[in-house]
Amino acid sequence: MPTTHVVKQGECFLLIARRHGFADFKRLYEHPDNAELRQKRPNPNVLYPGDTVVIPDKGTPKQKPNLVTGRSHTFTVKAPGRYLRFALTDAEGAPLSGRSYLLTFEQEVIEGNTDDAGCLEEMVPFSVSQVELECEGQCWELELGTLRPMKDTPDDGVSGAEARLINLGYVLEPTGRMTLELRSAIRAFQHQSGLEVTGRLDAETLRKLEELHGS
Repeated sequence: MPTTHVVKQGECFLLIARRHGFADFKRLYEHPDNAELRQKRPNPNVLYPGDTVVIPDKGTPKQKPNLVTGRSHTFTVKAPGRYLRFALTDAEGAPLSGRSYLLTFEQEVIEGNTDDAGCLEEMVPFSVSQVELECEGQCWELELGTLRPMKDTPDDGVSGAEARLINLGYVLEPTGRMTLELRSAIRAFQHQSGLEVTGRLDAETLRKLEELHGS
């Protein structure tokens, strides 16, 4: 019997699928009962708290292995994980290519170098919800899975736009509200992007913001 799951802050389809025993999140995301949500949230990694996901039946359980007692048996379990992808640029938007970085989470530190496009990609355990990234003398604390959509949301995309502007380097305190500071940042973004400077989250501003942010 299908059930429903109400999305909480920090959840994406991958997390929801794992928590309900699905190895592949596409079994949830592409299920016919989630067609309306899929149309509203074309990126399965960007959901809004309060969205409802239908959890279908998992189907017939797989056949249990026939094992002989009193002997040792070896099983291979794929450790769950997800890829983090970042693009680092300087204040003018030029990629920080070939720069060393440190990615820290829990008790682990990963060292690497950005590629020619200033990008880095690392896999982290499924359970990790926060990482710290250091590069070029700067440090960022990043919360995973918290990015909100900018369309079809109760706050008219304000919190999603605010988070993307912060990620793009605009200095803002995250409030989730249309403050004077956020409106000023929107104007600055519109000016730098060659858009009409209105200070409003119009359709063209949202499109450009999503394009430059990458999600």
